[in-house]
Order: sequence, then structure tokens, then C-alpha cells
Amino acid sequence: MNILRKSKGLTALLKNPKLRYGGYASVITFTVVVAAIVVNLLVAQLDLQIDMTENNVYTLSEQTRGIVDELDEQVTFYVLARRNEEPAQVMEALGRYEQASPWIRIETIDADANPGFVAQYDPDGEGLGNGSVIVATEDNYRPIGILDLYSIDDRNPQAPVIMGLNVERRVTNALIYVATGKTPIIYQTTGRGEAPVEQIGDLAANLAAENYEIRSLNLIQAPQVPEDGAVLLMFGIRSDISEGEAQKIRDFLESGGRAVFMVDVLLEELPVLNDLLSGYGLRLSQGVVIEGNQNYHTGNEFQLVPDLTAHSITESLIEARSPIMMPYGRPIEILPQKPRGVTIEPLAQTSGDSFVRVNLENQDSARSAGDIPGPFITAVAAIDTEFASSEEISRIVVIGNARFLGPIYPFGYIPGNLDFILNAIGWVQNQQETLSIRAKFTLQFPMQLTGIQVLIFAGLFVVVIPLGILITGLVIWLRRRHL
Repeated sequence: MNILRKSKGLTALLKNPKLRYGGYASVITFTVVVAAIVVNLLVAQLDLQIDMTENNVYTLSEQTRGIVDELDEQVTFYVLARRNEEPAQVMEALGRYEQASPWIRIETIDADANPGFVAQYDPDGEGLGNGSVIVATEDNYRPIGILDLYSIDDRNPQAPVIMGLNVERRVTNALIYVATGKTPIIYQTTGRGEAPVEQIGDLAANLAAENYEIRSLNLIQAPQVPEDGAVLLMFGIRSDISEGEAQKIRDFLESGGRAVFMVDVLLEELPVLNDLLSGYGLRLSQGVVIEGNQNYHTGNEFQLVPDLTAHSITESLIEARSPIMMPYGRPIEILPQKPRGVTIEPLAQTSGDSFVRVNLENQDSARSAGDIPGPFITAVAAIDTEFASSEEISRIVVIGNARFLGPIYPFGYIPGNLDFILNAIGWVQNQQETLSIRAKFTLQFPMQLTGIQVLIFAGLFVVVIPLGILITGLVIWLRRRHL
């Protein structure tokens, strides 16, 4: 009898709506918790994370993956650091290489405890210490200093700011070098007032980091542009070249050579250089460009912020929304009669409100009589297939500015300007694999809100959302109260 009563009591208890709904809630809660644990385990094991950052901070670029996929020998990343003091962001970035290829492994070495090991990778005694990375194969190696692994804003020397990581850019270029052992040679012309590349900010250091060797070349004395030259660089000439120099450059280009010309505004005209460039349908016009549209200058009408045209050279800059700045730029004209076999692609262009002033004695930024209306091209790329074979297509980039690589008052060095010229040099060599690999910025800037936006967000998060939760809870409570 007691058993029967207990059975009926248990049945009644199980039929109790409150207990039934409570049991459902417990089962659902348990199921959700287990599912969350399983999903997190799968994501961790299968590497299913999705990089939602704007510039793919936590993902290797397609170009890097292509280079890594082509590896066929063991590559070791030696991270110089004390045990348990490895730089976390650098290790995380290097770990993505290790995950992407079985040919890559990471090894940590304490530089202070192993000076002999470090010395074999630092024969010049430049001071390779903890925080640095060495990319090495059995035959080749490339050390990367600690400062080269980060993008640093040092406009204030007393308080430099780390803006982001430069790991992928440096490591991928090091991989290219250790895998091939090749160092392209850039010949910079001299004898016409050009400033050495070594005096132009960080340009020389960045070119060296991208595996280039820089040599000077005086075409007045040299019989020709050396055949081992990958790129001819003409940077900031102060006077026109001679017919002899022009012919040597022409011979180099017609045999499939590559060149980058950067020319500032000059008082004198450049008939010989322009005759050379006319072979590509281009001409450096006289005068200085003045920008009348405030969206295309810095507040100083002579400091141009031109619109970038879609191209392999500008792609990474456009994606990163990294502008270039050209102080006192000169216009580049595309000639009406384009030579056969030549393809011309503008890279940077001013607005329709810009104008060119030929009278350089007039420093007024307002438009006056004699000024030529815009828009104007300030940088252009050209390809010539007329004289070269398919493997040796001649490529040039012409930029109506050279001083843009130096400090620009009051902004200092402009990161986009450096990336622009590095991309241009890479493009003329047809090195597409590294054009879009640039520093990945991790610095987070505070959100700037207007007064109206502050009120809207305050009302949403302080009033609307809490009130919605309160009403939902009240409705659920009232419904369950009557069950």
C-alpha cells in the first residue's frame, strides 16, 4: 500500500508543470554547454578561426602562402629570446608559417647564453640580440633585427609608438632570399645632383630588407648599364642628362631593362630625358601642380594627396587606405601618339580643381592667369613589348616627385610614400608576390563620436536594451505564473 502511494506521489510529481518545465530548462542548458565545449574544441583542433580584422592581422597573405607552398627544403626560424620571454605577437605570427608548411620549424635560442651561435649569423658584428629572428636554410640565412619586426612611428624620438607588426613582410622576403640565394642589384644614377639612396630616410634599409643591393652608376663614365642590373633608379636629378647617357639608358631598356624615374620640379626643361621618355609615350611637363580641392591636399595646396588608380603598385595602399603625399609635384603628360607596343597606366592623379603653374616665381596658391587647369597625372607605369622578348618585357615607372621620400613638414616621413616606391621597384621586376605584403597595423584608435551619436548610443544601451530585457522578463514571468 505504501509502495502504491509512493508510486502515485512520484507520478503526480512528474506531472507537475513546474518540475517538467524546470527539467526541460536543465536539459537545454546542459545541451548548450556541451555543444559550446565541443565546438570550441573543434575550432581549436581544426584551426577554423576566421580573421575578422580589417587588414588580416592574424592571417598569412595569399602571396606568402604561395611562397611557402613552393618550399622544398628545411627552413628554420631561430627566435633569439630567453626561455619564457619570447615575444608573443612575433611567435604567433611565425607559428602561422609553421602551420602552413612542414618544411618550416621554429627554434628558440637565448642570444646571451649562446654568443657563438649568434656570431655565425652576425659576421659584421652589428649586434644581433634577443628579440631578433634568423631565417636560415642549410646554405643561406637572413637575420632580421628586433626593430625591423615592428612598424614604428618615430616622428617623436622621445616617445616612439609601435603601430603594428612587420613580421610577415620581413620574414617572407627573407624566405625568398634563403630559398633562391639571389640578390637583385639596383643601379642608382649619379653625376646629376642626385642624393644617394642611403640619405633618403629608411629607403636603403627597406631595400636591403627586401633583398636588394644598391650600387652607384655614373653613366657619363660607364660604357653601359651593367647587364646584371635588375633596376635602374634615377632619383632627383638636378639637371638634364646628356645624349650619351640617354642612349645607354635606351639600350638598357630596349633589351628588356627596368627603370624608375623620380624627377622634382626644376627651373630648366629636360629635353633629352623627355625624348627618352617619349619612347614610352610620356613627357615630364614644366611647372608645379597646385591642388584646389581640399580633399586632395594636406591643408597646404602645394602638398598633394593624389587619388590612387587601381594597379598592382597601388593595390595594397588602397586596401590599407594609406595615402601618398607629394610636395611640389610636377605633372606627367601622356603624349597623343602612343608608340606601338606600349601600355600606359596612370598611378596617381590630382582632382579637376588642380592647376599647374609654370611661372615658379609666383608662390600664391590662388589660381591666376596663365595657370593650366587639371586634373594631372603625377605618377605613371608603362610597359613596352616592342623590342623585348616575352620574358624580358621592359617596364618603367615615372614619378613627378622625388622629395616625397624625405620628411614632409609637419608630418615627417609618410609610410605610404615608402610603400609606393617599394611597390614600384617590385613591379618593374614583375615581383608580384611581395607587392601587397606590408606592415599590419595593430594599434587601436579610440572611436570618435559626435554629440548626436553619443546621445543615440547612450539611449540605446542605457534605456532601450535594458527596457527590452525587463519587458521580456516580465512577460515570461506573467505567463509562467498562470501555468
